[in-house]
Amino acid sequence: MRTPHAAFLFLFVLACLRGAYSGGGRSRFTSMISFGDSYADTGNLVMWPEPFFPGPLPFENLPYGQTFFGHPTGRATDGRLVLDFIAEALGLPFVPPYLAKGSNFSAGVNFAVAGAPALNLTYLQGQNMTVNPPINSSLHDQLEWFQKLKPSLCKGQDTDCFASSLFVMGEFGSNDYRNILMSNRTVEQTLVYVPQIVDGISRGVERLIQQGAKYIVVADVFPTGCIPPILTMLASPNKVEYDRHGCLKSGNRLGRYQNSLLRQRIKLLRHKYPHTKIIAAEYYRPVLAFLDMPAHFGLNSSTTLLTCCGAGGPPYNYDFNAGCGLPSVKACVDPSQALQWDGFHLTESAYRAIADGWLHGPYADPPIMHVARP
Repeated sequence: MRTPHAAFLFLFVLACLRGAYSGGGRSRFTSMISFGDSYADTGNLVMWPEPFFPGPLPFENLPYGQTFFGHPTGRATDGRLVLDFIAEALGLPFVPPYLAKGSNFSAGVNFAVAGAPALNLTYLQGQNMTVNPPINSSLHDQLEWFQKLKPSLCKGQDTDCFASSLFVMGEFGSNDYRNILMSNRTVEQTLVYVPQIVDGISRGVERLIQQGAKYIVVADVFPTGCIPPILTMLASPNKVEYDRHGCLKSGNRLGRYQNSLLRQRIKLLRHKYPHTKIIAAEYYRPVLAFLDMPAHFGLNSSTTLLTCCGAGGPPYNYDFNAGCGLPSVKACVDPSQALQWDGFHLTESAYRAIADGWLHGPYADPPIMHVARP
């Protein structure tokens, strides 16, 4: 049997090994290039040119940003995102938004935009969908921005200029589902669009590979049936419609279907491009783990489905007319113990735990730090 001293020594060695690959340890990656929606946006939406948003957006106001930065940064949470924790672990600066004029993109660039769908604006509006925000920020648009910026990113370098870049294809799909469901479509009608969304993500990954990407993280979609706006909008008196976590089974069908198709597509892409390392990263499983074992992650078990920065009280503390960032809406006393930040997004503490799972396992295949070793 392992002695207490031996067990302590083992944990100490494990901690040292982790420490060597976090916060500035040697890494093969010298830059990060990111795509996605509000789970990855570090400021693009709030910098969007007028006249689309003539006034400040809610997450340009406190309490957004209060936990880490002390002020709003354009991130739709109280502090850092998964992307920020990955950058820190790789010893890189936070990835600057593409629309930040005068930024230095030598260590990376972030094309993610809050609200970005996988399917483009013209297509969704052609399907009689109400798209919010109604701007050209889809995955296709972000890839076009990357194409436009590529010459300056590769200036003075050969065709292998992305050999030390980590590409992050953040989650896409949840905004498509939000737009479709809020356009008076049923979950059944929404399921029809899932294969198209996965096709779009797959084509996007393939396009990056063809542009020279060697290392790509591809994120799945989180459980839509567990977020307060969907729980509020599709609330049912029938308890059989909820799973043991309190999430709507119908809402989670979308995520399970997309993630199943996406796993299959990643397998095909790995086979087609054996010299590219594709990392499959998860939002879905960690969110369910938070609901299963909140105390293990330092979360309050009685508030996992309550919005921290919201209004309306139990069961979800979410009011479509009283969102976080408005003057009358306050954050909960201790966001570090909360899972849900503003209804649609998670807290910094939740993102930290997800990032740890992407960096070291078990929520990435292979873990990023296994790939980062030179």
